[in-house]
Amino acid sequence: MNTFLSVDNIQMIYQTPTEETEAVRNVSFAVEKGQFISLVGPSGCGKSTLLSAIAGLTKQQRGTITLEGTDVMQCRDKIGYMFQTDNLLPWRSIYKNVVLGLEIQKKLTKENLEYADTLLQRYDLWQFRDSYPNRLSGGMRQRVALIRTLALKPELLLLDEAFSALDYQTRVKVSGDVYEILRKENKTLVMVTHDIPEAVTMSDRVIVLSKRPAVVQKTVDIDFGGGMRNPAAVRTDPRFQLYFNHIWKELT
Repeated sequence: MNTFLSVDNIQMIYQTPTEETEAVRNVSFAVEKGQFISLVGPSGCGKSTLLSAIAGLTKQQRGTITLEGTDVMQCRDKIGYMFQTDNLLPWRSIYKNVVLGLEIQKKLTKENLEYADTLLQRYDLWQFRDSYPNRLSGGMRQRVALIRTLALKPELLLLDEAFSALDYQTRVKVSGDVYEILRKENKTLVMVTHDIPEAVTMSDRVIVLSKRPAVVQKTVDIDFGGGMRNPAAVRTDPRFQLYFNHIWKELT
């Protein structure tokens, strides 16, 4: 296997003046370039804590996390992170929101701006570039947030419950849109979700974490026959229910 992201024997501990709480214990897994991986587990088990460490936002107490052999702390510019809310600035137009990261990082080059334009056109948001976030649906706002992240040309995308604020129907549609966009842009994805159907339909592999302190309880490879899949359509595939039941059994 040609490892792109390596998470090796990670331990993470929360410390307060009076006690220590172990959140993650001896977690290891590897991700190939272009793979989509989901992390699922009980609420409060440490999924988001682990994702934060992969992003290089927090430092683990033990173990290593590397991206193409380099510690993630040294290559955070190669990692994009999407949170539960879109965090669009209401006083900036859609276009100004999309280029915000480039502006902050002082990367407003002709090439990068042209790429941002291409993303807006490619994913049907160009006509809304002068609109403001309050004029867009929740699903469209998430697409804008994704394009804002992609405009920085990250190699690894991290999604932390990125669709949880959406209603069910919109969530299914947007997860399909995001899946298609990231596949077409040839990105690598690690996603935290509580939604088992979402994990099954979007992932090549689902990593089931135990209750806190989180350990890898089970790894489930997902295969719907290869090629680009439609996350909504595969919910009717007989294999979908088998994967769902397998993961649900591990969680319960």
